[in-house]
Amino acid sequence: MDRLKEQYQERINSVLLDGFEKELLDSAFVNLLTPNPLRLNNFAYALRELTRHVLHRLAPDDELQQCQWFAPEKTSSTGITRKHRIKFAIQGGLSDFYVTKKLYIDELDEVSSELVAIINRLSEFTHIEEATFKSSIEETERTADECLSATLDFVNKIDELRTKVADKLFDDIDGVLIDRINSESVVELMEISTHQYIEEITAEKIHVVKIGVNSLEMHVEGSIGATLMYGSASDRRKGDGAEIPASFPVYSEMEVLFKQPLGSSINLNRFSVDISSWYE
Repeated sequence: MDRLKEQYQERINSVLLDGFEKELLDSAFVNLLTPNPLRLNNFAYALRELTRHVLHRLAPDDELQQCQWFAPEKTSSTGITRKHRIKFAIQGGLSDFYVTKKLYIDELDEVSSELVAIINRLSEFTHIEEATFKSSIEETERTADECLSATLDFVNKIDELRTKVADKLFDDIDGVLIDRINSESVVELMEISTHQYIEEITAEKIHVVKIGVNSLEMHVEGSIGATLMYGSASDRRKGDGAEIPASFPVYSEMEVLFKQPLGSSINLNRFSVDISSWYE
């Protein structure tokens, strides 16, 4: 059983928030590692509640219901289903048209069904029946392994598709971002050149902080390609100045607003360039 904790806890923790979520996962492992006839049931129940809590955090009722794609499900007492929450966790308020026709992401229905099946699998053990009571050590370890693997797949798949949405959105805003940066002054580049012109910004790692009804917040790590210019335009024409191509690591925090045309409105909360290599 200790093997399962070592294999899965840290990996699942990487997508959980500090505090309650991580404590709940830790409690699930406490249940698993404490021999008693109900340990598998208690363990599966804690895992299922963890997935439920994560979905409610990623897809709050009030925000979800504001989406233009939301249609209440009559069979649900609240009108909200797990599939609704999974969809919101991945695409937020983005329209179905934009997601399928512009971002070319068409696996949402399939993924939603897979994730719901995972949750249902965990639910099987929350109802205490003779078949799930007092499982053997071998059965407990095998089933716990399946449940943990399914839970890891659950959180990873949501993270994977959210990142895919953000990655493709970044492609849409790339030109807008470059124009925005060129219209302002990049303090770090001003330290090492007279004038600067941004050629490209390449995203190497994108992290989705939050996706909501009206916007998506992301952190982007990558590189910035720029031409560093020295002297005035007249100096450079006479050969007294210089133009030097350069590339540096860049980090940005931005909010992409879901306004038409999508990608045209950006709140750039932070943009920093690491020029330390220039001095080496």
